[in-house]
Amino acid sequence: MALPHLWAPLLVLFAGLVVTGLTAQALEEQSRSLAEQVYRKQHNALVARLRGYDELPPLYTDGVAPARTINNVAPAELWLATVFKDAVPGMLNLRVDTLERHTKIPLFQAIHAESPDRSRSLRSEVAIGEHRWLVTTLPDSGFLSQPAHRSFRFIWLAGLVITVLATVVVVFLCLRLRRWQSHYRNAEKISHGYEQQLNNMQVEKSILRQALNDSEQRSRDLVALSGATICELDEKALTGYISPQVVDLLKKAPADLAGTPFEQLVDPAYLENFLRTLQASRQERQIQRIDLKLLDADDRQVSVTLRVLALQDTLHGFSGYRLSLQPGIQAP
Repeated sequence: MALPHLWAPLLVLFAGLVVTGLTAQALEEQSRSLAEQVYRKQHNALVARLRGYDELPPLYTDGVAPARTINNVAPAELWLATVFKDAVPGMLNLRVDTLERHTKIPLFQAIHAESPDRSRSLRSEVAIGEHRWLVTTLPDSGFLSQPAHRSFRFIWLAGLVITVLATVVVVFLCLRLRRWQSHYRNAEKISHGYEQQLNNMQVEKSILRQALNDSEQRSRDLVALSGATICELDEKALTGYISPQVVDLLKKAPADLAGTPFEQLVDPAYLENFLRTLQASRQERQIQRIDLKLLDADDRQVSVTLRVLALQDTLHGFSGYRLSLQPGIQAP
C-alpha cells in the first residue's frame, strides 16, 4: 500500500469538511439573524424620529390655518423630508402613508434599494397629534442575504484551507511513518539475518572446536602410541611446548624445560651438528633427520633420533621449529 494509514488523512478530511460545513451553516444563520436585528433596529430608529414629536410644528399644522404648500409640496411632506434627511440607510426604502384617507400616494418616500424584498417589510403605526401615519421600510434583497453568504463563503474557504493543510500534514506523517516502518522492517530483517549468521557461526565454531579437540586428542594419542617426544621451538630455539613423554626420555618435567634453550639438552659433542640441522631445515624447508645424544636430568647421555621441521607463517614468515625425538637409536 502507498499509505499504510490512509484512513487517517481521510478521517481528517471528512471531519474537516463536516466541521466546516456545520460551522459555515451556523455562522450563516447567525449573520442572517444579526442582519435581521440591524434591519429592525434601523426601522425602529426611523420610527423613533417621528414618535419624538407630540404635535406637528405650528408652521405645518393644517388645523385652523388653511393648508399651504411650498413649491407645490404639502407642508407635512416638507416636514417629513426634513425629519428623515440623511437618516434613511442606503439599503432601505422608506415610505410614510397617512391612515386618515384612503390613498395610494405616500406622504413621504425615500427609495435607495433597487430590488427591495417585500416579504421582509416592516410596518409601524405612528400618531402625532391628530395625524395617524403608517411607516413602512423595505430592505434590499441583498441586505440580509449578502452578509450571510459572505460569512458562509469565508468559513468554507478558511475551513477548506485548514482541512487541506491538515490532510497534507497527516499524509506527510503517514509517509514518514511508512518510511520508518520500512526502515524498521529492513533493520529487523538484517538483524535476523545477522542473528542467523551468528547462530550458524556458533554451530560451526562448536563443530570446529569439537573437530579440533578430536584432532588434538588424536595427535596426542598418535604421539603417545609412537613413543616420540614432540617439541616446539621459537625462532631463537627456545623451548615452547614439549610433550609429556619427555619425562620418560630425559626425566625432566615439561614445565622445567619451558623457555630454556633446547641446545642445553644436546651433548656438546653433537651441538654443532644440531645447529647445522636447524639451519638446513630453515633454508631447505624440509624435514631434516639427525642421530644425536641428549643429556638427561642426571647428565647421562640418551641416544635419540631427531627430526626437525622449520615452521613458516604466511604473515610473519619464519616462526620456529617443530622437533620429534625418537628414543632408542644409537648415535654413531
